[in-house]
Amino acid sequence: MRLERRRHPGFIVLFGVRTIVSNDRSPPVRTVCPRCGHEVDMLAKGARTWFTLFFIPVFPVSGRRPFTQCPNCSAQFAVAPEELRRRVAVSDQQQNQQAIALYNSLRASPANSITLDQLMKVYASMKEYDQAVSAAAEFSQALHNSEQCMVTLGRVYLAQNKFEDALKWFDAAIARNALLGEAQYYKGVAHMLATPPDYPAAIAAARTARAAAYPQADALLREAESKARGS
Repeated sequence: MRLERRRHPGFIVLFGVRTIVSNDRSPPVRTVCPRCGHEVDMLAKGARTWFTLFFIPVFPVSGRRPFTQCPNCSAQFAVAPEELRRRVAVSDQQQNQQAIALYNSLRASPANSITLDQLMKVYASMKEYDQAVSAAAEFSQALHNSEQCMVTLGRVYLAQNKFEDALKWFDAAIARNALLGEAQYYKGVAHMLATPPDYPAAIAAARTARAAAYPQADALLREAESKARGS
């Protein structure tokens, strides 16, 4: 007589851990993302590791870890929103103090192009574009003595979407130095963004910027040529 072994169904317990991310009630922090470079409202979030049973969170096994996340590129930074807000405030205060110091230095040496260029860049980083334009007008001798100052002023106008004014100063810089890669590059950008865009002019400027080995000139040239073919 043959005996058959009875098989009893087993019972499998599925358990593990997983990290759950939740939104924070703290308000977002307006700043520039270190990864993508865009000015964004950094989102406040938190993460906590949970023990799971049958994939269901049962109890936490770690404390809450606050962090901030860029809504544009989704990059995450291990800094609490309160700390990020404090850092932004400190940075703004330092930039204000730097701008005051540079302005006072220019009052003493109004023809100093290097100081004017630094001042306009500080104002631009603070989004104080009108202040940068006013400084350029007040210290016109320093402005007209330097193609770099002209390019910086053009970039300020470009940030304000004032393309005609931007092109005026890029062309002024190029008149002093036709192979100034930065001026040619941003001249191409201005032609791309203008209404209507001037793709042939953008292509010509991008090619000159590439010849001057300016970074990103190749990418600008490819984009301008692609849009010219599709227009």
